[in-house]
This record gives sequence, C-alpha cells and structure tokens, in this order.
Amino acid sequence: MSLKDQLAKLEKILVNVNGEVTVTSHTNCDPDGVACSFLVAELIRKIGVPAKVCFPEGVSKVTKRTLDKVGINWEKECPAESKTFVLCDFSNPLLLQHLQNRLLQPESQLIIIDHHFPPGLLVEKAVLTFLENEPASTIIATKLLMERKAKISGPLASLAIAGILFDTKRLQYATIGTFKALSWLLSMNGDYKLAYDSISEEVVDRSEKIARLKGLLRSSVIDVCGYIVAYTEVSANEASVSRLLISAGADIAIAVGGKKELRASMRVSDELQRIGVDAGEIARIIAEKIGGEGGGHKGAAGINKATIEKGEKQLILSETLNYVSRKLCSKT
Repeated sequence: MSLKDQLAKLEKILVNVNGEVTVTSHTNCDPDGVACSFLVAELIRKIGVPAKVCFPEGVSKVTKRTLDKVGINWEKECPAESKTFVLCDFSNPLLLQHLQNRLLQPESQLIIIDHHFPPGLLVEKAVLTFLENEPASTIIATKLLMERKAKISGPLASLAIAGILFDTKRLQYATIGTFKALSWLLSMNGDYKLAYDSISEEVVDRSEKIARLKGLLRSSVIDVCGYIVAYTEVSANEASVSRLLISAGADIAIAVGGKKELRASMRVSDELQRIGVDAGEIARIIAEKIGGEGGGHKGAAGINKATIEKGEKQLILSETLNYVSRKLCSKT
C-alpha cells in the first residue's frame, strides 16, 4: 500500500473516532519516540480530530533537555476515556506496562508507527500500521506530514530534527529518507544547531554513574575468535551500561537487569555490524527461547520479559556466544 493510500486509510479511521485520540510512546521515552508522537498528534489535529500526547512512564533525561530547549511541554497523564491509541516507536506491550491492559482491551483501536524489526505483538491487534525500515520513527511521521502537505511550527520541527539526529547517531545511519525529512523540517524553520546541541550535552546523574561503574566492575570479558564480548548484570540503566562497554572497547556488549522482570540491552560495534552481526536478530532469537519480546536494530536491541526464571540471564549470554561463534568463527 502506498503512503498516500495509508494516509487515506488513517483519515477514514480517525473521522469515526469519538473523543480524543491518545498518542504515546515507550517507557523512558527517547527523543525519537517523543518527536514522532508530537508530529503524529499534529497530523491528527490537522485531519480535524482532537489528540492528546502523553508519556505515562516518563521520558529520558536527554529528552527532557531537548523538550526544554525547543520549548515544548509534555504530560504523563493520558485521557481516561480514549479508545483509540497511536503508538509511536514501539509495538511491544511490555514497553508500556502502564497502559498495557487498556491497549489489549477488545474495544481498543491501535495504530502503530514504528521502525523496529521484527515488530512486537501489538501489531497483530492494530487496525493500521506504518512500519518502515528507516533509522528513526520520526522520519516515518515526517513523511506523513509531507504527503499531506502540512505545515508545522519551528519548535516542533526542531524537536523532530533532534529525534532524527538521536536515532541516526548524528546521521551515521542516515538514509535518503533521512535527508528528505531533514530538508523538509528545515524548510519549516527547524533549528538544526539547537536540535544538535540538545542531544549532545550529556548529563549523567549519580544513580546512572553508579550503575555504569558497577557494570564495568562486574563485567565478564570473553574472546570469541578474536572479538570481545562483554557481559554484565546491573539493577538499572542497562542501555547506558551497554553503550559504555562498547565505548570501552567491546565488540558486543550485553547488560542484563531486573529482579521480578527481565530486561537486557545489547550493543554491537560498527565493525561487527559491517560483517553481518545484528543485535536485533540476536535479541529476537533469545526472546523466542525465553518467551519474551525482543528486537531492535543492527547496532542496538533489547529483550523484555514480564517475569524472570532461574538461568535466563545466563541463557542470554550463552545464546549470544553461540550466535557470534556461528557468524564470526568461520570468517577468521
């Protein structure tokens, strides 16, 4: 289905909605998820339907800083009566547990905009999906606004630029669609420097610093055919710890956390991505084995499971090592 046809289907769905549409994104939402949400809400309003953006499980520190700099306010509370939900940058119900029961109700109507593969379980319930292999969900939302020939404000355009820069790692993973979206956002008076600066000023609080240091101290370093796999267990900030392990020299980094639930963050170096190692594929394989949900990109992925069983953390490491051995040992 073409983007034009998808947009027409979206409008047909929305005009029959009673009340507000809830637009939201995942837990500890990053700039891409937030930017996608605000863009989609703007699109819905231009169609003539009221929409409310909310992030019931909060936004990340870098996202808060970005929103402050561009001058856009955000809220946690979602409309209590909404039956139609637009989910931006995720399709895994475990990534928004606060609304999970409402999303899974038979009368709820879901629309999903996401760039993660493989998609999560909520896709099966969705009445419409916009799933594209772009490096940021904000790019997909921008395409929809471009297709409708809409206009947006400078602050919203700046937020969207920040979302794209964040998920493309300052354009390292840019596509043709990335530059088309950025060009349009700049034409909407988006401030590129403001957006770039807002995601570049890293501020690490005390709890994250402690998690990083503990992650380094507890890490195991394993040589697999000349490549370094680093594994560690922490109680929080798994993504921050896995990024740190990569910057410290690991080729593959795994940070596992959770006491009642299982969380894992995985990162793969640029070098291994170039020769075919895919963090998203590893996460999907492991998630299938433990009955959780997993996915992401070549360079970064996550695994989530609502419960945790004995031996599952170690299984994540062993399955990763098996995957890496199959991929790399034949090449060395």
